[in-house]
Amino acid sequence: MRHFIFSLMMIFCVLSCTEAIEKPKDIIPKDKMSEIIADFAINEQSYSIGGNINSENATRFILKKYNIKGELFTESYKYYMTKPETIQEIFDKAQEIIISKDPKADGYIRKKLKEAGGTLPAQAR
Repeated sequence: MRHFIFSLMMIFCVLSCTEAIEKPKDIIPKDKMSEIIADFAINEQSYSIGGNINSENATRFILKKYNIKGELFTESYKYYMTKPETIQEIFDKAQEIIISKDPKADGYIRKKLKEAGGTLPAQAR
């Protein structure tokens, strides 16, 4: 009986050490991920203001600007989303980038964070 319990505990230990999503082979570094997310956020704002911007072309342009494939971005994003502290760092850095490009954005960001309760997006919780 002791061997069975010991074996069961070892299996649980091994399984608890595996990650929910494997780290992508060529993961996008956190700094670069922050820059891309900042560009996507700026693009999204432009789309909501301008209305006639093709968001699919804009997304392709951003990915091409950073010389990465959409699949790599998606896989990296999924991986980072399983790490709440890391994704929060990425989002905070992206916010700093946006504010550095447009200081007026600070007020808007603070307002949106206050409305959301200052928490991570739902998919990151």
